[in-house]
Amino acid sequence: MDTIDMATWPRKSLFDFFRQTAAPHFSLTAPVDVTHLEKCRREAGFSLFNAVLFAIMAAANAIPELRMRFRKDRVVQHEVVHASATVPIEGDRFAFCPVEYVQSWEAFNSACQAAIERAKTQDELSEHIESDEWIFLSCLPWVNFTALTNPNGGPDDCIPRITWGKSETRHKQASIPVGIQVHHALVDGVHVGRFYEALNDKLASWDPGLG
Repeated sequence: MDTIDMATWPRKSLFDFFRQTAAPHFSLTAPVDVTHLEKCRREAGFSLFNAVLFAIMAAANAIPELRMRFRKDRVVQHEVVHASATVPIEGDRFAFCPVEYVQSWEAFNSACQAAIERAKTQDELSEHIESDEWIFLSCLPWVNFTALTNPNGGPDDCIPRITWGKSETRHKQASIPVGIQVHHALVDGVHVGRFYEALNDKLASWDPGLG
C-alpha cells in the first residue's frame, strides 16, 4: 500500500472539491460483450458467476484509481484489492462472500468455489469487512438492467460497488449489463471508461486454459 503525496497529486483540487459534496458518488451502467466467455464456458463447464467476478476484479485491479481509498484527508493506493460478493441463502436472502483476488484463474476459481460454499452456511447477514482493500460486488441474474444505484455508508464511503446482470443474446452476440458506483473524489469518468475497456479486453481474450 502506498500513500499518495497530496502536495504533488494532480487530482488534489478535484479531491478537495468532491469531498465537500453531500452526494459525492456517481454510477454508470454499460453492456459488456460476453459472447466469447459464454463459448468458453460451454466448452470448459466453469461457473459463469466465478468467471465474470474474476474478469471484473482483473479489470478493477488494472485501474489505479479503483484501488485508491481515502482515510479522512489521507489517500492510499492498495497494491491489490479483493472481492466481497453476495451469494444467495435460504429465504430469498443473501450473505457476504469475501474472495481474495489472485491473477491465476484456476486458483481464483478454486478459492471462489470454497468461499461460496462457506457463505451458503450463514443464516444471517453480518458485517465482515474491517479494512478497505475491497470492492463490493453483486449479481442480479434475473434482470438485464440499464441503470442501478447501491446503498452506501455516506459521503465518507469510498469503496466501489460493481453489479452485473442477466445475459441477453441479440444477433448472436451475448452481453451483460455491468454497473459501477464510485466516489468522485477518487474516480472520474475517464477512469470508469478505462475500467470498461479493461473488462471488455479481458472477456474478449479469455483463454479456455488460462482464463
